Amino acid sequence: MTNSRSDQGLLILSFIIIFCNSLMLYLPVTAWLLVLGLPLVITLLTHQNNKGYFAKLFYLVVLLFLWLPFSALSFSLERLNQWALPLTLSSWIFANRYWLLALVGIVVGILYYLALRSATKIWDYFTTPASFKETLKTSWQQTKGHFWHYAKYYFLYGFGLWLFDFLGLWGTALVTTKWFAIIYAVVFWLLKQGLVLSAVYFTLQKTATKKLQIVPKKGWFYGSCGLLLGALCLQVFLAYQGLNVDPGKTPIVIAHRGVDGNNGVQNTLTALKNTAKKAKPAYVELDIQETADRRFVVSHDSNLRKLAHKNMKIADNSLEQLMQVKLTEKEKHAYLASFDSYLAQAKKLNQPLLVELKVNQGSGKEFSEYFYQLYGTKLAKKDLVHSVDLLAINALKKNSSQLKAGYILPFNLFSLADNPADFYSLEYKTATKNFITQAHENNKKVYLWTINSQKQALMAWVLGADGVITDEPSKIKQVFNSHPTKTYVTANLKLYLKGMI
Repeated sequence: MTNSRSDQGLLILSFIIIFCNSLMLYLPVTAWLLVLGLPLVITLLTHQNNKGYFAKLFYLVVLLFLWLPFSALSFSLERLNQWALPLTLSSWIFANRYWLLALVGIVVGILYYLALRSATKIWDYFTTPASFKETLKTSWQQTKGHFWHYAKYYFLYGFGLWLFDFLGLWGTALVTTKWFAIIYAVVFWLLKQGLVLSAVYFTLQKTATKKLQIVPKKGWFYGSCGLLLGALCLQVFLAYQGLNVDPGKTPIVIAHRGVDGNNGVQNTLTALKNTAKKAKPAYVELDIQETADRRFVVSHDSNLRKLAHKNMKIADNSLEQLMQVKLTEKEKHAYLASFDSYLAQAKKLNQPLLVELKVNQGSGKEFSEYFYQLYGTKLAKKDLVHSVDLLAINALKKNSSQLKAGYILPFNLFSLADNPADFYSLEYKTATKNFITQAHENNKKVYLWTINSQKQALMAWVLGADGVITDEPSKIKQVFNSHPTKTYVTANLKLYLKGMI
């Protein structure tokens, strides 16, 4: 009877672990407090009185780590946004994001390998008198040369869970009302956690030395029901909070590099005229760089190889030389434009600009100060400036508190500490509602880039973005002008299931 009670205790423990795993995405502090407390109740559940606290905690963390990638649709960036990073650290992460991402991937891969090698005797540790050292050693011996034999259970079950996620997202097309969306989200979570619980249980069963013999007990049954009810109530609350919302104000539309589809070569006067007259965007976004003779030319690339098919660097040529260069893009042709001519044309069209400072010479501070010296008084009151260079924006705001300037963020992980920026221009793939809400609480707007499809536009709208930067301003404006309520509800539900709101 003791063994069956121990097995049953582990079954309940598996459910608690999965519950904690789901909490990681919404209430991480609470979840970790529960995890730290779990070793204290394991003795009651397993009737093993000679097990150390930290050994139990180690195996619990291993189990959580192995199933975290599968327990929810995606790891939610919402929670990371609650932690503010110093601007200097944020800027360093942005500048070194590619090799840092590779490093994190390697570290996570190594940890996952070590966790899998250590996990095959978790069940035996909790149900037999074997010590931590003995079970860990046996697990490593058992998986030596047979790693993929044991790993396949996690990957196969994980693939099945991801397939369930895909079907869940596909089914959101059937949702038509907010209340239907709330019910759908709760049922989706309930079924998903049931599948995860089954996957964890049967994975451990496959690797356990002795087979499980579950004997139902009334006390365990009521305890499981109470835990399930608590988890269910939490999910109902979270779903109601995230999905019972009315459509907010639609974002403004900003023409990326001054184009509207295929109406001209990016960052040229022809595209600016065509876009301003037809699409009438709130802003036209453009890129400027400094030439060899310390003038500014409108260009995204520091080398003209892509559009001019010439190996010419902006920083190595004068403005006069650069303006003779003919650009070709999607069978359209135009010449490079100076920022002076572009600014003059925008004023003539009464078209506000969003100017990106692409620091291609000197420091961001020097580049920004020189730009302000030349154009600080020439920019229209509605014009905006942004840059990925933190020092450039800080220097610009120091010179003029009236000029609206913002940071370009290639991705979003943590929230940013207090800073002088008036807005953020964020790459849309890592945008979250929490980040945008926090920005609004700090009186900062958020523009998402580059939004070119209906799906992306609706996502930006649901998240509460103030504007979208797009290559297709006419198309995106039409999406916002013709949105039905059902479309908003579906988009909101999808983002909720993905953990983005």
